[in-house]
Amino acid sequence: MSATSFLIGYLFRWLPHASATGLFAVGNPDDLSPVFVTANFSLTVRRVRKALRGRDGWLLVADTKGINVWCAAAGGVFTANRVIDAIKVSRLADRVRHREIILPALAASGVDREAISRETGFHSVFGPVHAQDIPAYMNADREKSDAMRRFRFDFKHKLDMFVPMNFPLYAVVAIVLAVVGREALPWFTAVFWGAAAFLYLTVDLIPAKTGWGQAFISAALFSSVWAGIDWIAAGDPLAHWGRLVASFGVFFVAGFDLAGTVSPRRSDAEKLMQRMGFTRFGSQFSERQLGGIALDRDRCIGCGACREVCPVGVYGELDDDRKTTFAAQSACFGCGACVKQCPENALRLV
Repeated sequence: MSATSFLIGYLFRWLPHASATGLFAVGNPDDLSPVFVTANFSLTVRRVRKALRGRDGWLLVADTKGINVWCAAAGGVFTANRVIDAIKVSRLADRVRHREIILPALAASGVDREAISRETGFHSVFGPVHAQDIPAYMNADREKSDAMRRFRFDFKHKLDMFVPMNFPLYAVVAIVLAVVGREALPWFTAVFWGAAAFLYLTVDLIPAKTGWGQAFISAALFSSVWAGIDWIAAGDPLAHWGRLVASFGVFFVAGFDLAGTVSPRRSDAEKLMQRMGFTRFGSQFSERQLGGIALDRDRCIGCGACREVCPVGVYGELDDDRKTTFAAQSACFGCGACVKQCPENALRLV
């Protein structure tokens, strides 16, 4: 990937950015080397390749229309059929003697492993959530620690998402202002990126249940401070009333999908679309429930599949009856991975 292509893909990661599909050799693999499957979102492929550097293996890139693993799985694009097609078209069965593929953990909400096995003869396992954990996962004989199962909404993740998740929104407004209100562009630039930084850094501290609520509280705080400064400096707290009002819009734009991007909460945007009656919005949102999780204990066989694929630690250890338990039921944000992977249909979103 060229530097220009990488920069475009990074700054506009909201949008599909496809890489080539097919089977690729990493290092010097042979017919016993492991096979890693991923989506053909260019940044994902780049990061998986980086994680596999210094190892011998096969990278099977499935066609997900250039969408990342989690969004493609949730949107009904990264499915068993995509993986089956990739296996057959690449003639993987002729390249390796074993019959196992390692799927990305965040594909669990969309991929039916039984269908893959039935159609291709390949057994599937879910690897770690983060590509960077692949070396540790392989060194541990493919045993995942709890940390490898969790999606980390930490500072590193926030920093990684800060520019690319905000830049497209900033660019749209900035282009409009450059044409019709150039004098406001410096103010907008400073407030927008300041608002985005404030929201990303304080998302775990601002007392509100939604990202939009946090954006409103932050805008109110910002406007109050600015009005206070104007009152002291000019004797009029509304000396810049137009920009005080505009600041609420800026904070809203900067916090458009704050909850769904940098916190383990349900996406405000998806909840709004569902309430408005939308059942599909491109590949990013398809018809699915966004409720909490419920367990039918009579059906549960204690296989642990739910705990294996949950990215936020909803499930705990088995109880004395060999049934699954909830460690943090309220943490569920409705990704549906456990529902998809439960072999006994013991889980459902309500």
